[in-house]
Amino acid sequence: MMRADNKDTGCDLCHRRGGGSNITNNATNTDKTKRLSTFRQKHSDELTMCSDNKSEHSGTDDDGETSQKDTQYQPLQGKKPANRRKYTWKSVAAQSFVTSAVMLSSASCGMPVGYSAILLPQLKYPNETLRIDDEIGSWIASVHSAATPFGSLLSGVLMDRCGRKLALQIASMPLIVGWILIGLAPNHAILLLGRLVAGLSAGLTAAAGQVLIGEISEPHLRGMFSSVPFASYSFGILLVYALGSLLPWRYVAGLSTVLPIMAITIFFFLPESPVWLVRHDKPDKARKALLWLRGGNALQARLETEHLTERVDLEKKHASTTSSRHLFFRPEVIKPFIIINLFNLMQILSGTYIIVFYAVDILSHINGQSIDHFMAAVLTAAIRFVFSLIASLLLALIGRRALAMTSGLGTTISALCLGTFLYPRDNCFGASSNGYFAALCVLLYVATNTVGFMILPGVMLGELFPAKVRGLAGGLTFMVFNFALFAMAKAFPFVKNEVGVHGVFWIFGGSSLVASVFLYLMLPETKGKSLTQIEDYFQQGNVTWVARKRGEEEKTDDV
Repeated sequence: MMRADNKDTGCDLCHRRGGGSNITNNATNTDKTKRLSTFRQKHSDELTMCSDNKSEHSGTDDDGETSQKDTQYQPLQGKKPANRRKYTWKSVAAQSFVTSAVMLSSASCGMPVGYSAILLPQLKYPNETLRIDDEIGSWIASVHSAATPFGSLLSGVLMDRCGRKLALQIASMPLIVGWILIGLAPNHAILLLGRLVAGLSAGLTAAAGQVLIGEISEPHLRGMFSSVPFASYSFGILLVYALGSLLPWRYVAGLSTVLPIMAITIFFFLPESPVWLVRHDKPDKARKALLWLRGGNALQARLETEHLTERVDLEKKHASTTSSRHLFFRPEVIKPFIIINLFNLMQILSGTYIIVFYAVDILSHINGQSIDHFMAAVLTAAIRFVFSLIASLLLALIGRRALAMTSGLGTTISALCLGTFLYPRDNCFGASSNGYFAALCVLLYVATNTVGFMILPGVMLGELFPAKVRGLAGGLTFMVFNFALFAMAKAFPFVKNEVGVHGVFWIFGGSSLVASVFLYLMLPETKGKSLTQIEDYFQQGNVTWVARKRGEEEKTDDV
């Protein structure tokens, strides 16, 4: 049935942004209509299937001019065909398969991060040919993060030029080379070079994996799928800890080449991101990719392809009036960039990765000689892995904000309690012999920190950035993150000597509290929202989430 007075909110929103004269819009509309007609003619059977479910916006205005609504972009969530199936085992399986390949890449990147924790103690053995002191040890631990920013910056170019899938395959190659250099290292220089090359690979992988998952996942699955790479990242840390507790460090390096080789192979059998394909004028390939990703649902694949095409057309029209150098400073880009990067900095200061790099050394100070420090490190890695899995499930059930608040407050309480417990020991006042309390605080710290602070920045990267800059912005974000992580990892031994381990955990706790307040004010709730809705939220005049405009949100269910 024709509805000339249809008030579709998504359409109106794009209508308001369109601007320009009627003459310009009519010319643009004619061009878009021709392009969409060509695409639809190829799939006329599917068009017939959904003809009764689409909202029609054709017709003329009162002054005789053609309405602009017939070609303006409408968010995908605004159209709900009667036979659309949100949950089918085929679509879930297809998206899970792509996510599993990204998980292999993430696990392989987690291994060099945790490797320093088992490498440094072994290099201090009396009979080790490559013995080290604290200065060399700090370089071995931190140089991985020094190379990662350059890989992160390069990943943005690779993602946009080569595609998300090929970028991930290319990213695994330096990691294989790095592990070979480490395993065969005859001196410290080659060992550091191997760590440097492995760090470059980690930078290339991180953003590409999150962007690919964000672009192939349906909104109701995106939160869970975007977080599971961090579970596999934690599994990579756990795996290298476990191997390091049983085998010499050179053997561990050799075995660590298996996962990246598997990842490269599996990606050959998977489709490219449909968002990337549409943005590179390949709508037919995008439709085929979506047909596979949506479990053979031809109607949903066609609708999503059309909407992606319309969105790209709209962006190109606005791009003609906006210079490239100003694009990055548009509200929908700069706002999420600031939120994610400040969150990343506070996450680093909360100790999320420092305790990974220096796990054995930190645990040996906390527990003295009463336990096997390698096994204690394995236990913390196991807790991190388990709670990464739990977080993946929670993201499908509860909002991002609730998870962030739970993680921040839990990290704050456990870190401050542990620092207070260790204070008498560090200052020679005598200490309680109750090592179980310290162990409990460490486990709570790792668990609560992992369930939110560790995984949320990556999830946010795949959700908050608009498609037109997702590759570049993601690469820049990981570059900033890894530069800060390198500085923190390099400075940690000196900070520990100055303030003691108790002071370190007080810093962790204070940073977690500040991060919790920041996220409460700024982090938008994105659970169940499409990428289009999230982008539209940042284009509005909102500064903080708690003070956001609620009128339109209540009407449209937007972010």
